[in-house]
Amino acid sequence: MAPPLSTEDAKAAATVDIFNITFDRTKAEASNWELTYLKELTEELKQENGGQIPAPSPEIADRILIARLSLDTEGDIMSDDSDLLAVLAGLPKGQTSYDYLVGAWKRCRAQESRARKDLGSSESAPVVSSLEEVRSLIISYLGLIVNTPDMFPNHSKPSTSYLRQRQVSPLCLVPSLLKQGSGSLASTTDPYSSSSASSSALAFSLGDANRWATFEPFELPLMLTDLARRFDGEGLDEVLGPALTEISRQIRDGPDDGTGKGPGSSSQQTSANGSGNSSSSNANANANDALNRAAAAGDVQAVLAHLLGQAGQAGMPGAPTRPPGNASAAPVPSLGLNQKEGMNIGGMEWNVYVMAMADCADVKPIASAMTSLPNFNPSTASGPTLERESLLGPVLRLSSFADTSPSLCDQFYGDGDRARMASAHSSLRTTLAVLHSAHFRIFNSLVRAGPGPREAVLAYWGRACDLNRKRGAMRARAREVATDGFMVNLFEMLMRFSEPFMDYKYSKIDRIDPEYLRRQKRFDVSELTRLNATEPEAKEWADQAEALSSPPNFITETFFIALRLASLGLGKAIRTLNDRVEEMQRLKKRTKEVEESRATWASTPQAMQYDAFIKRAEAECKRMEAEVFASECQLLDDDFISRTVIFISFVMTWLVRVADPRGQHPLTQVELPLPKEVPIHFKMLPEHIFEDVCDVLLFLGRYKPDALTEAAKTDLVTFCTTFLSSGWFIRNPFLKAKLAEILFYNVLPFGYNKTGVVGDTINFHPLALRHLVPALMSFWIEAESTGSHTQFYDKFNIRYHLSRIFETIWSNPQHKERLHAEASGNDSNFVIFVNRLLNDVTFLLDDALERLLELHSKQVEMDSPEYQQKTAEERQEFEGHVRGTEGQIRSMLQFGHEFLARLIDFTGEPGKTKDAFMQPEIVARLASMLNYNLDLLVGPRCQELKVKDPKKVRFNPKELLKQILSVYLNLAARHEFVQAIARDGRSYRKEIFEKACRIAQKHMLKGSPELDVLMGMVGQVEEFKTMEEEEEEDLGDVPDEFLDPLMATIMLHPVVLPSSKAVVDLSTIKSHLLSDATDPFNRVPLKLEEVQEDKELRERIMAFRQERKRTRQE
Repeated sequence: MAPPLSTEDAKAAATVDIFNITFDRTKAEASNWELTYLKELTEELKQENGGQIPAPSPEIADRILIARLSLDTEGDIMSDDSDLLAVLAGLPKGQTSYDYLVGAWKRCRAQESRARKDLGSSESAPVVSSLEEVRSLIISYLGLIVNTPDMFPNHSKPSTSYLRQRQVSPLCLVPSLLKQGSGSLASTTDPYSSSSASSSALAFSLGDANRWATFEPFELPLMLTDLARRFDGEGLDEVLGPALTEISRQIRDGPDDGTGKGPGSSSQQTSANGSGNSSSSNANANANDALNRAAAAGDVQAVLAHLLGQAGQAGMPGAPTRPPGNASAAPVPSLGLNQKEGMNIGGMEWNVYVMAMADCADVKPIASAMTSLPNFNPSTASGPTLERESLLGPVLRLSSFADTSPSLCDQFYGDGDRARMASAHSSLRTTLAVLHSAHFRIFNSLVRAGPGPREAVLAYWGRACDLNRKRGAMRARAREVATDGFMVNLFEMLMRFSEPFMDYKYSKIDRIDPEYLRRQKRFDVSELTRLNATEPEAKEWADQAEALSSPPNFITETFFIALRLASLGLGKAIRTLNDRVEEMQRLKKRTKEVEESRATWASTPQAMQYDAFIKRAEAECKRMEAEVFASECQLLDDDFISRTVIFISFVMTWLVRVADPRGQHPLTQVELPLPKEVPIHFKMLPEHIFEDVCDVLLFLGRYKPDALTEAAKTDLVTFCTTFLSSGWFIRNPFLKAKLAEILFYNVLPFGYNKTGVVGDTINFHPLALRHLVPALMSFWIEAESTGSHTQFYDKFNIRYHLSRIFETIWSNPQHKERLHAEASGNDSNFVIFVNRLLNDVTFLLDDALERLLELHSKQVEMDSPEYQQKTAEERQEFEGHVRGTEGQIRSMLQFGHEFLARLIDFTGEPGKTKDAFMQPEIVARLASMLNYNLDLLVGPRCQELKVKDPKKVRFNPKELLKQILSVYLNLAARHEFVQAIARDGRSYRKEIFEKACRIAQKHMLKGSPELDVLMGMVGQVEEFKTMEEEEEEDLGDVPDEFLDPLMATIMLHPVVLPSSKAVVDLSTIKSHLLSDATDPFNRVPLKLEEVQEDKELRERIMAFRQERKRTRQE
């Protein structure tokens, strides 16, 4: 066994190996000139040392490097020095100064490991220390020559090279960074630390004419650290910036092998990524070498990566030029003129590039340098160009959305096969999990790199919001804003940053500064609609803000940027998805209608046009369906939904806290109803914050109702109850309508739960038990007027949602108690509510049945011989009207049945609840409505209601009859109701009720006891009717001044209207004011308390009645 080397001998041996040089010509010649003989430096040292040639050592490493790098394979080739010519001939072919320095760094690293292993701890320390200094020197030169390549000769590859970028530049680092990305920092096994390391583990990639020397994945962490330590504050951004920019460009435009032959290459593009080889045999050999190195190093992850082809997809040796899932680099029309689609997440090739970025960001000085690059947040960027031209924009735009990856959408969802689509969802969502983790890793590293990088990141996020503010509009041009993929990914990442302060106890909610939006300048909020303030009020409030004494905390910044991105990212993506689904459904419906009417147009000259339309429409529906699935892949991903639920729950709680005058919610639960004075911070909040919460909850309610956690359900019920019960806090009625819609979707039956996902919560939540019933009734009244041109129909949709919520809580005794308390303590409002309910039922049933008559008539006409004589165009137009009528009937009956069910519920309650229906202004119209519809259903005109396929229009006459009879039965014992039926001279007839009872008995709609009650009521009606007729006969001709001018009936309680001075009966004006708060004679606003009783006229009417009665008796 050879004796151990002395420290100096070890240093000398290491120096020779690191720089591959010698001061001894004989040794150089013996190595066949593979060792580089530095003749000039040898002679200089000999002269300086009195004729003695010193051993190479780290102390003269600087001189050695200069001498070695100064050798010029082209400029010195004409020398007459035979030794120099021999040295030049022995240099590796195609090796540049960069390649040499990479090899020197690698050998230095190997010598350090060997010194630690072979020498004792005391002997190795000085050797390792010296070698670390040498390594630092090498990295200094490497950083210098990539930015100033002509400081030494051999700064470019030979002209015969396949590489497009032949000159040394920072782009030379790209192949190494991409190798690092293939293994990531998890793959940092050091083969030199193992005594069993084989020679294959030390087979360095030193470069040749067609490749740049590369660092191995296990070497990159230390190399990047060395580079960062040496150039931090001294041009680190110039050293690494171009390489990182090139990686970003390849993500954006597609991979580039650096030879001008790759799929992402272009004559205008510049790349030093020479990791690919033009020869397939060389490529296969290189792939095997890489695999052998990984196996020898014991790097299981790298071996798997190579076997699975992931390393090849990174542009590493042995890779196919076009791996599966790789996007076409050709321009894609939907992306804009001359824009390439670039990489997509269909394969794993993107992983190498993104992880390369992440690995660089993990080194703090590099992270800091990244944020200082001009293209980190380009000053000239617009909304759409920020995601393509900023350093990390291409990383953030990788997604499943069709607007960023049209080819991915077509590849995974284009064939319409549901099984394959489900499989694609699973595959892509797994990929998205890796991608989103990488996004967070990169930006988390940047944020933690120091105050400067943190500010740069916040500025970038804010600018993404500001440049894309048009995404907040209902309609935004795609070419003027960033894509859904970019903005949704930003939002997803901000949710991750928000998680630390969104714990289940909301313990850090007080760290959010509500003044932030008043003072911040990151994105413009001046033109945003406010929750409860006008634009001038918001401007004045902002102008009065005091200057910030200190920057906002990171929690506040993150929260409000996330709120903005919830609108511009997720909110916009949801609207786009909903619009696409509606558009697709309309087109499918229209296609079906055209197909069903084929018999009408098949023999016409336009038949070919119709067939062409059907084919185009089917293809378009297929395309839209693929886009819908691609969007759902990301928006309905379980991990994304889970984070969204946490975020939205926090925002709901925060909104209630801002509205709470004490500002203590949820630590101390908010007290309802809220005060009439709306807190200034709530008034000034942008409306979109509230609306985004609603839209996301509606999205979840429709697509993923089971996503809500128990805590989220509680927050949802608190949120909806708070703002439904304090409606004056929200100026926009459609926002309040969304609150009702949210509850509606979440009380629909789901799975085994008949009351939906929040039904149990509503029935046990303390706030809901105390305040939900009055809130629902109040909003039912308020929905009468939304301010929209479609308000007449808007109210039915709103009330339909409210009705279903009533149905959910109806069986709860505590909610019932609250209902009775509301009927007793707030009887005027309750009567208004009852009136609105009655108005709705009356209109909907009347309109539906009238349209059924119309539909019956049209269907009869279509069966007539005359109809067949019409032209194809006339028949199409006529059938279009028929379809329209069917749709209207369907809608009216759906609402009508629902509201009639609520009428049954309310009339079935005892006490004050039922009393409200017996008010004079209510009971007459209720009886008239029931009588009219009963007459239509079973009277002489019932045959005219028969239509073909009644299920198509949801017409079930038996069910409708059953519901109407239920209302009669609920009120049969009330004499006010009996009298109102008797006074209905338009529709009431005894024989109609008798026929209705026979039908009900025949079809078992009601039991015999109920029918007996019904006929008993009819008997009372007949008795009262006879008595009324006799009394009317007693009165004879009634003076006009005693008659109500609107109803033409004798007045019982005449009152004078203050503005018009008209005299009407009290019941008449009360009934009118329930629906219209104006004087019916001049439309001047009127309140019931303003009318004046006409006592003198009342006394005269009473005297008249008594006189006529006495006369009759005499």
